[in-house]
Amino acid sequence: MAGLYFHIPFRTARRSYDDSYYEVVPDEQRLNARLTQFVDALSTELKLYAQDYAEDEPVRTIHAGGGRPSLLRLRHIRSLLNTVLNVFDASTFEESTAEINPEDATRPYLSGLRNVGFDRLSMGVLSFYPDDLQHLGAPHSPADAVRSIRTAFNVGFETLAIDMAFGWPEQSIERWTDNLQQAIDMGIPSVTLLEWQPDRASDPNKESEAAENENRVRRARMLKVANELLEEAGYTPYELTHFARPGHESAHLRNIYAHGSYIGVGPSAESFWWPGRDEERSATRWTNIRDVDRYVSLLGNRYPPIAYRQTADWISLAREYIFLRLRTHEGLDLSDLRDRYGYDLLSARSALIEKLVKNDLINEPDTGCIRLTRSGRLLADGITERLMPS
Repeated sequence: MAGLYFHIPFRTARRSYDDSYYEVVPDEQRLNARLTQFVDALSTELKLYAQDYAEDEPVRTIHAGGGRPSLLRLRHIRSLLNTVLNVFDASTFEESTAEINPEDATRPYLSGLRNVGFDRLSMGVLSFYPDDLQHLGAPHSPADAVRSIRTAFNVGFETLAIDMAFGWPEQSIERWTDNLQQAIDMGIPSVTLLEWQPDRASDPNKESEAAENENRVRRARMLKVANELLEEAGYTPYELTHFARPGHESAHLRNIYAHGSYIGVGPSAESFWWPGRDEERSATRWTNIRDVDRYVSLLGNRYPPIAYRQTADWISLAREYIFLRLRTHEGLDLSDLRDRYGYDLLSARSALIEKLVKNDLINEPDTGCIRLTRSGRLLADGITERLMPS
C-alpha cells in the first residue's frame, strides 16, 4: 500500500501552533498567483515520481495537509486529483483526506470537496473556548468551529477528525477535560491530541528549568486524562495521539505507522519508499527543499526538488519500525521485526522486557507482540529508545 501526501505551504498569517514549513501570503491577489504557479509545480512533481514509482505499488490514500491547504481553490484540487488518476494506479484507492481550517469550511467548499472525491476531513478546531483560541493565535471562533463541524456532517462527511490543543501553562486540566467532552458530545468520530510546545528560539522570557519540568509534568497529566476520557467514551488510541471510534481511523496514517511506502509532494514534504521490500532490507527516504520559489523554479525545469536523500540500512530501518509500531494500538510484531528487519528483540533485550512487564509498562510478549500499556504510553519515547538496537 502506498500513500500520497500534498504539502500546501501557505498561510495568510503566522500561527504559533503550526510548526510545519509555510510561507505567509497576506495579499489575496498575490496568493492567487502563487497558488497557480504552485499547483503547476505539484503536478509536475507527481508526474516525475510516477515515472519511477507508479509501477511498484498502487496509491491507496491521499492526504492534503500543510500550513493551510484549504486555501486551495476547488479547481486546483480537481486538477491535482486528475493528475494523480492519470499517472498513478488508483485501482485499489480507499481514502482521501483534506485538512481544513474552520474559517474556510463553508458549505459550498465542503460540498465541493465531497464532489471531487474527498471522504475524510481533518479540522484544526483546537478549542471550543475563545480565550484558548486567542492564546494560540487561531483566526476562528468557537462558533466557527461548531458551525464547520455541523456543516461537514450535513454535506455527508461521516469521518471527521479534529485537532484539540493542550499543554500551555494557562490552560487548566478542567478546561482541557471540558474541551474533550464537548468533542465527544458532538459525536466527533476521531480526535487528535495536539501538544503545545513553547517556541524557545524566539521567546525572550525563557522559563527556568524547574518551571519547564513542572509544565512537562502537567502536559503528561493532561495526556493521561485524555487517554482515560476518550477510551471510556469508546475511542481507541490507534496511535499515541490519534483516537478514533471503530471504522474512523486514518488509513493514510496507519500505512505510515506500518512502515509502508509513501510519497510527499510540495516544499519540505518527506517520502519513504521500499524498492523490492521482500528482496532486501533497504529503503529510501528523501526530503524536499523548504523554499517555495526554489521549488517552483526547479520543477519548471523538471528537476526533482530534493534537498536530502538517504538509503537506510537495516539497523536504521529496525529502529524506525520499533519506534512506529510501539506508538500503535496493535503494537510491535516480534516475528516481523526478526524476519524482515533482522533484529531479535526478545533475545537482545530479555531482561529489560521482563522489567517493563513487571512495572506494567508493556504487556507480556507471549502473544508474539509487544504493546505499551496505558501507563507505558505516557513514557513511550523513553521505553522505545531502550528497546532499539544500538
